[in-house]
Amino acid sequence: MGKKVLLTSVFKPCGVDDQFGRKENIPELSHNQLTHYQGIFSFRERYPSLSLHIIGANIDHPVTLLDWPTLERFTEEIRKGYDYIGISFIQPNFLKMKKMVEIIKEVSPKSKIIIGGFGTMIDDIDRIVDADYICRGEGIKFMRSLLGKPAEFRFRHPPVFMSVLEVMGIPVRLIGETLRKLRISMERSHLVSMIATGVGCYEKCDFCSTGQFFEGGYIPFLHTGREIFEIMENQEKKFGVKRFAFVGDENFFKEEDKVKELHSLIVGKEKDYEISLSFSSANHLVKYDPQFLAEMGLGIVWIGIESKFRLYPKNLNVNLPSLVKELHSFGIKTVLSSILCLDEHTKENVWEDINWHLSMNPTFSQFAHLSIAQGTILWRKMLKENRILHAIPLEDRHGFKQIWFKHPHFTPYESEVLQKEAYLKDYYQLGPTLVRAIEVEYRAYPNLLNSKSQILKRRAEKIKRRMKIYKPILWSAERLVPKKEMAERIRTLRKEIEKDFGKMGFMDYLTGASLLLLGKKKEIQIRLFGDVIQPETSVTFYNSGGE
Repeated sequence: MGKKVLLTSVFKPCGVDDQFGRKENIPELSHNQLTHYQGIFSFRERYPSLSLHIIGANIDHPVTLLDWPTLERFTEEIRKGYDYIGISFIQPNFLKMKKMVEIIKEVSPKSKIIIGGFGTMIDDIDRIVDADYICRGEGIKFMRSLLGKPAEFRFRHPPVFMSVLEVMGIPVRLIGETLRKLRISMERSHLVSMIATGVGCYEKCDFCSTGQFFEGGYIPFLHTGREIFEIMENQEKKFGVKRFAFVGDENFFKEEDKVKELHSLIVGKEKDYEISLSFSSANHLVKYDPQFLAEMGLGIVWIGIESKFRLYPKNLNVNLPSLVKELHSFGIKTVLSSILCLDEHTKENVWEDINWHLSMNPTFSQFAHLSIAQGTILWRKMLKENRILHAIPLEDRHGFKQIWFKHPHFTPYESEVLQKEAYLKDYYQLGPTLVRAIEVEYRAYPNLLNSKSQILKRRAEKIKRRMKIYKPILWSAERLVPKKEMAERIRTLRKEIEKDFGKMGFMDYLTGASLLLLGKKKEIQIRLFGDVIQPETSVTFYNSGGE
């Protein structure tokens, strides 16, 4: 029997101020980074530790994978006597990882300890943590070597799903039950299959951990479009999912042959798939016609626009406003990410960047502070210039509170105020992301319907069916947003939709009233108890017959 391996994330609770973490460290992409200040309109999601699942499925040893355990559950598990225990962590979770190492030393002293993830880029990590092995970079190769397995292997992609927990503060399960009672069909769209096509990034921006971590480049897991398509098709057959998120690959659209082959298979087999999240630098994305991207099912794409005042190579010679407009015209929603507190930013010109960002009407927005993560090019530069504020602990070093370096124009507190103001302006001026997503689909509908592409015509028909649900959602949103001007904009959009897709009937109003009451209930719950949703603890077995 092979060596017994335990792979684990750090422990919960998350998103609370305690001796191990901070309330800003929320393991949810939307609520932590994209829709955090949107109250009940913030999308709430559950994300498993995809990287650990990928490693577990590919090392040919019995693996138990523990995702988001409590400290007590973790302690209980390690009493079973594992040969190797691997902990994945990021820099703000350093104290949690360190505590887990201490518990292993006490409870299971014979176990060999491995630490991995972006947190291993911390300077002198081998000196300050008593671990047996440090895994930097891609973990499959490291673990196979450690366990004496051949370097060559056939990559296996496990089924791993993120799930939408709440929309407008209402549990997705409850929305489904309400709509079924009212005889309104809802697509099973709360599950999204996470697919790691590869890891890393070619661009090597100075602030980016990804570009430095994976051997300073890109490591593919799936080399062809056919390999990706076969995984998508298999998961559709087994689990009924048609939504996919390509995760880990920061520049999926750089590999043109791979992308074109995937497009050909999706279109050729008339698959109704949606790639609900993919990452791309603008310089690679502009190589493709937006119609081509829409045909392959691209639903949401993340673009780092960063700043007008510091043009990174990935954005040179790209008309970003035009790119965003063209993507929206085919129903492709955008996540635009800007950096705050670059050295070029003053208290005045930083708003030029923010307003430029907002002028493109992104569906989702990220305003992240310039993140000086250890191990990056920028960290080494700032360290040499004596600009790091070492008194700020690791658990506070993330992009969504305060800067932790000396800036010529902003103090850490001023950076925190600036970021909140940017997010609130995004929310108040452009409205809830949920409403923006509906509007992108509505505005794209005529273009898709009149296309010569049959797959885009079917996408238009899907949007048309969704309008039955969107109308009551918008009606309730009008009454839940915090400002009159926001409500008026939503009402105008709803009236336009009613003109094209029919007026709201009695059942629509009843649905809207139900959503409104549930939303109000959630607002009260948040005021009384806060909005933290702890990730669910899960156990998965690989290579042992227990899966």
